[in-house]
Amino acid sequence: MSLVSLVKIEGDNQKCAIEESLNLLNYSFEKSLRKIVIKINACYYWDWTTGQTTDPAFVASLVDLLREKISPDIDIIIVESDASAMKCKYAFRFLGYEKLYKTHGIRLVNLSEEEGENVTVTCGGKTYQFIVPKIIQNADLRINLPKIKYTMKGIELTCALKNIYGCNPYPLKFKYHPELANVIVALNKAMKFDLSIIDGNIVSGIHPEKLAW
Repeated sequence: MSLVSLVKIEGDNQKCAIEESLNLLNYSFEKSLRKIVIKINACYYWDWTTGQTTDPAFVASLVDLLREKISPDIDIIIVESDASAMKCKYAFRFLGYEKLYKTHGIRLVNLSEEEGENVTVTCGGKTYQFIVPKIIQNADLRINLPKIKYTMKGIELTCALKNIYGCNPYPLKFKYHPELANVIVALNKAMKFDLSIIDGNIVSGIHPEKLAW
């Protein structure tokens, strides 16, 4: 059974909100953790104000909390993969993650360039073969950091399960769109994450718009 907590972010104090949400679940981080993978949502060149991608400030708050609770020397790896219309090397820069790399000492990894292992998964009566990146397999803790979005017909609301779709290192992901719902479940079976922390501060509808501040 999965446990869920919902916390309102007060002002800019995202770190306190994350910590409170974990406390409500009685969730604590083991001190023995050494390598943590965080899967952000950086699916396209839409910045965080559109609600389409994970806010790097939200990620920074989580990184600060992890270092505080576990160790200042913990190896934290932010991962994403190339997509049909997005390249990680540009998205990391445009969306603010290269700055986070410099200020918070995290690593940025493009899963499409990582070594992986072939895995066969059966879901909905169909069999799929995926490459599971070893950096995900070998992590001590895998954290999923998605957005809530109202998107495409047939899926409607996307969140934690859909974000794992981006862990598939194969770049031309449009080939899976005809059976997207089933593939999302299959990928979650192939790559099991330990914890989902959802950035719901700004939520996108079907037509994202950049906010004016």
